Amino acid sequence: MKKIFTTTVLATTIGLSGIVGYAATGQGDATPTTASAKSVSFAEAKKIALKKVNGKIIEADRNADDGEYEFDIRKGNYVYEVEVKKRTGKAYITDKDYEPVKKANISRAEAKKIALKKVPNAKVVKIELDDGKYEVELVKGNYEYELEISAKTGKILDYERDDRD
Repeated sequence: MKKIFTTTVLATTIGLSGIVGYAATGQGDATPTTASAKSVSFAEAKKIALKKVNGKIIEADRNADDGEYEFDIRKGNYVYEVEVKKRTGKAYITDKDYEPVKKANISRAEAKKIALKKVPNAKVVKIELDDGKYEVELVKGNYEYELEISAKTGKILDYERDDRD
């Protein structure tokens, strides 16, 4: 009887030690982490930033030379600067500015027509309304064009033509 009790206690102790040791190594932890041992990709960083501030990314810095990605995110009348650490995936709000949304009198379609009038037969690759102006990118032949058009007046504020790479 004493022999059976000692064997049972010994087996239980060894079994519990194994479970505790396995859990201590982290192998039994099924909780997902924010970032793995490798760096966080830009796409992952973008998702992390949008979880921190649920809005629209209006600018992003993909060059994480200093170990972080930077995003400007508009949410209502505010623009937040969010940094995501490349190594850990942690997100921090580093700045918040009040920048009221400016209403547009010119529609997206009208901005496209204005741009195509300036660069006939081009292909519009991007139209974005930002800070009261449309930013329009076009391609035609061996050139790329960038125009800024006032969303209030329809006037072309800036025009650039560059060689396509």
